[in-house]
Amino acid sequence: MGTLDQQTADRLILAIAGGDMGALETLYNVMYREIYGYLLSTVGNTQVAEDLAQDTFLRVYRYAPKFVPTGCGKSWVYKIAGRLALTYFQKNTSRRIEVGLTDELCSGDNAEERAVNAQALAQAMNRLSDEERQIVSLHALSGLTLAEVAGILDKPLGTVKWRHAQALKKLRSLLGEDF
Repeated sequence: MGTLDQQTADRLILAIAGGDMGALETLYNVMYREIYGYLLSTVGNTQVAEDLAQDTFLRVYRYAPKFVPTGCGKSWVYKIAGRLALTYFQKNTSRRIEVGLTDELCSGDNAEERAVNAQALAQAMNRLSDEERQIVSLHALSGLTLAEVAGILDKPLGTVKWRHAQALKKLRSLLGEDF
């Protein structure tokens, strides 16, 4: 399915609050892949990411009646996912990104080169702090604006912009300019 804008997400969440299971199915079908990708890049474990993604949509269903439409419905879903990931990190100290996550992100003409690039990117991402990795994941992998990322993480936009720039600087340093 295609992407979803914030206002459409608002309408779907309001419909879910009214008991429309079709709206929940639509929201799930449109957003599951990007929520899963965000969680996978954040927690680094496919099974945990799948579980957290499922929990995200269960919580969307549970908390939809409390949702206040402000044109940020998509960000609200990401905020739920982010809080679940944060809870996961608080309970689990180990965090590693799996190489499989980055396969489609890396350029290269052959499978061997893509695998080497994916491994390098995964190692570099693991060198970022949890917050930096979350910001990069939300912005680069999920396509959210830095303002939306700031809303999801409950951080000032200036802080998110600065941390994003610092994370990219670290990645460039670790990977080289040509990566």
